[in-house]
Amino acid sequence: MVALHKPVLRAPYYADREDGTLIHRYLDEDFVTRHLQAMRQGTLQGNRAQAWRFEDRFADDKSLPWLRLPVHRTFYMVSCEVACDSFGNPPFNPQNIASAGFVVRRRDGGRWLQSNGAARGWQSGDTADDDPDRARQLRRQGLIRPRLPEPLPSGEETYPLHAQLITATAADGRQRKHTLLYGYLPLSGSVANELLEKRVAADYFVDGLPWPFGRRDLPANQAALWKRGDGHVLRDGVAKPALIELVNQLVSRYQLLDAGIGANSALNAFFVGLHFYRLPQRNRYQQCRQALALVGQRCLELADALAPFGADTLAALTAARGRLPLLPYPEFAEADDLTPARLTADAAQALQWLAGVSTLAKSILPNPTAHAALSALQASIVAADVSLHALQSYLSDSGNFKLQSLQNYFDTNKAALLTKASSDQDVADLFVNVAGDWQLFFDEAQAMRLRELLFERSTALTRDYVDSLQIPRYQQNQNDIYYLKPFVRYLDSHGCEQIVWGGNSEPFRVAAPFDPEASRPQAIQMPKLSDLKRGLAKGATFVAPKDLAEKLKTIGMEMPPSEKPGNSFGLEWIVSFSLPVITICAMLLLMIVLNLLNLFFQWLPYAITLIPKPK
Repeated sequence: MVALHKPVLRAPYYADREDGTLIHRYLDEDFVTRHLQAMRQGTLQGNRAQAWRFEDRFADDKSLPWLRLPVHRTFYMVSCEVACDSFGNPPFNPQNIASAGFVVRRRDGGRWLQSNGAARGWQSGDTADDDPDRARQLRRQGLIRPRLPEPLPSGEETYPLHAQLITATAADGRQRKHTLLYGYLPLSGSVANELLEKRVAADYFVDGLPWPFGRRDLPANQAALWKRGDGHVLRDGVAKPALIELVNQLVSRYQLLDAGIGANSALNAFFVGLHFYRLPQRNRYQQCRQALALVGQRCLELADALAPFGADTLAALTAARGRLPLLPYPEFAEADDLTPARLTADAAQALQWLAGVSTLAKSILPNPTAHAALSALQASIVAADVSLHALQSYLSDSGNFKLQSLQNYFDTNKAALLTKASSDQDVADLFVNVAGDWQLFFDEAQAMRLRELLFERSTALTRDYVDSLQIPRYQQNQNDIYYLKPFVRYLDSHGCEQIVWGGNSEPFRVAAPFDPEASRPQAIQMPKLSDLKRGLAKGATFVAPKDLAEKLKTIGMEMPPSEKPGNSFGLEWIVSFSLPVITICAMLLLMIVLNLLNLFFQWLPYAITLIPKPK
């Protein structure tokens, strides 16, 4: 739905305004239900009333709260309020929210970025708070079109927030509605080590290319408007900087000249349909204009000769001279200007005028005084007709102007292009063997399609390094301080999607999984000794293949150990162990190892605590 007012994000009504976005801690797995109940009952509290913010301060930094991980059986919910930016700040209608969410950022400016759904790690981001989703940015700026299914997310990673309209009772007994946003804060994530090393080479295409192929030179958060002439990127054999940078990126980053890369097939097909052009010859237009001008002059001469005999013919000839077609040389700024229909339009209009003059000349009665002028007019009409038809035939044949495709140019000059691309220049002019009269045009639809192909190709550069070392997202170094920032997307009065950002949360740190202060005790019930010989061994069960079963069967169970015949039946074996026996064995072995290593580490007071259980 279209929103009548702009939303504003602020701290929830139950917190202080300077609290910003709130974080609530829960110590049980049913935390979502508990949070919703507290939200409806009005029992949520602001930062000052949340004791955990002061209790959970671990390690060497006691100035900030530390957030525990799910492995510590601790969970966090995010909360903020959205209201209308109008008098009284009434609650914002949840139905007017297109989507809402929040991001986790570092206090030093780092943002957790992803490309095509794969994490790229912490990277410095833009100062402008644009939409965190790259695809939404490009759609709002008119650089690409919406499509289904939606592309995998690229940009800053976001987490959803859900809207809930509640009624709260104030201290004076009055009730007021509020629209609260809530969501789960996941404290997980990792990035491949190789991807961290390669992320500089995988910069997003749209930020590195100028218009009309990117947005590097466009104002932030402003829709791009196509102007006539934007697509004329090669003029008289000289390429514009935007085209030079595009071709450098295609050759160097995407290896467009390597026929073995299947990911470039869509780009190759696109460039097959994009051609160089040679503009029509100017002298042909000049010859036709001279022939038409001669017809106009003959009309005036005939009018002078007929002046003593009739005013009607005189007026008709003068009027015909006044409608003389100019037949100007076209201004070529778009690829559509070179279509046969548009090229021949002026010539067709001139032929119509010439046909009208010819009809007028045939209607003039023979007159000895005007015979010479009439014959001269008819001769000039014939000559102009021949010249115009020749021009029309020349312009109708697209082969006179349409040259080789851009893909054919890449294939033909592959060696020369690779040589220039390997030079020391940051941006080399890769156009070689281009004639001085060649032109290259992109129309608005072609530029849009190319940006969409570059969007897909740039996101496809990110590989999923599943076999590599994964570095955790949250670290415990001195500068690893984080905060939350929420946002809301809504439709304005024109039906266009807009985004509004809210205030930051309180800065926080994230505890390590092994942090002894962040860990919470987990009770595991040990078996009784009477459980050791009760029932069959049907706890942990293993299936041993034939070769392993043969080795296992050779081990005797007697003391001292003796070797027995192997797997004489050649079968797989199922081996089951009693869980109480395994648990007690593990505990006994652990106690033995702890006591042995205590000789070196002196850690026994920290490694184990024995406390009598009260009845």
